[in-house]
Amino acid sequence: MKLHFLGLAILLASPALALAQACQLTGTITGLGNKPLVCLYTQNGVRHTDTIRVTRDQFTYVAKPGDDGTAALYIPGAPSRVGFWAEPGKLQVQGNAAQPGQLRVTGTPENNVLAEHYRTVGWPHNVMLAKTEAEQKAVQEAYNQGTIKFIKAHPAARTSADLLYWQMLMAPNVPLASYEQLAAQLTPSVRQSYQGQQVAKRLQILQSQPTVGRPVADFTIADTAGVKHSLATYRGKYVLLDFWGHWCSPCVQAMPKVNALHQQYAGKLNIIGIAMEGATSAPLWKKAIRKYAVPGLQLSELQTDEGPVISGYNVTAYPTYMLLDPKGVLVMRTNDVDDITKKLAALGGL
Repeated sequence: MKLHFLGLAILLASPALALAQACQLTGTITGLGNKPLVCLYTQNGVRHTDTIRVTRDQFTYVAKPGDDGTAALYIPGAPSRVGFWAEPGKLQVQGNAAQPGQLRVTGTPENNVLAEHYRTVGWPHNVMLAKTEAEQKAVQEAYNQGTIKFIKAHPAARTSADLLYWQMLMAPNVPLASYEQLAAQLTPSVRQSYQGQQVAKRLQILQSQPTVGRPVADFTIADTAGVKHSLATYRGKYVLLDFWGHWCSPCVQAMPKVNALHQQYAGKLNIIGIAMEGATSAPLWKKAIRKYAVPGLQLSELQTDEGPVISGYNVTAYPTYMLLDPKGVLVMRTNDVDDITKKLAALGGL
């Protein structure tokens, strides 16, 4: 009988216990009125979108943690979103609908750290507000330096590991030694977290990615007909690897210049396109090849950006061009086909 009542007590208490362990958001967004708010998160690899009801600028919501422990809030139609840690606790969301990218989420230690990075680094150095290319570069550099300083100051925060991962992904030209040092300074518990493990994987990619002056790793990828081709087969001539996608406007706009190189160096330069596509976009990729007269051999892993070549070569921007010499050594890596044109000319027409 005692066991029966004990079980009943646990059953009755469990909803309150579950709520106490949940991530509870309470917010006020001035000027939002009764317009909805949206929460994005990914569970078991599936992306979810929750619509949050807002009444007179205020709302409550129990957030579901994503696979990486995070989620994001955004106002429909806004150009940016604000991430937060969907961890147990009571979170407060504050902001103004006129500044949708600056919602402030606080209430737990990790979210407080993330909010501090937004306030001191992210929002003051928003590259989307830069008007010229020179301003964009200056703002991006200020953001990078501010983020690196922030990571050094918060080695015990998972936020720092997450920031470091994205720094390595978006700013790969920073000396590798600097990233290795930052990773080593993270506390053991942070290094063992999901974000810490992602940092370790990204470091491995940076350590093994193609480097000017060294041979690149061989690969075998299928073409549009499913026939597999190995890079090593094309040794003996210069090779231009063109990483692109049917969805990439700059890639498509550069195709006439790539085609010009194909004609100018016919018989001396092999052009190999490697498209960042998924299995479902294969028909669009093949259509784009015909529509834009894409030159050279065309390959794709059909694994979006998770294929071993695109991820292993650390291709994070499109287009990316890699020029290899007849021995398979990387001569140049750039995002501008004009750089390749100048380099080929400097090589004396091969």
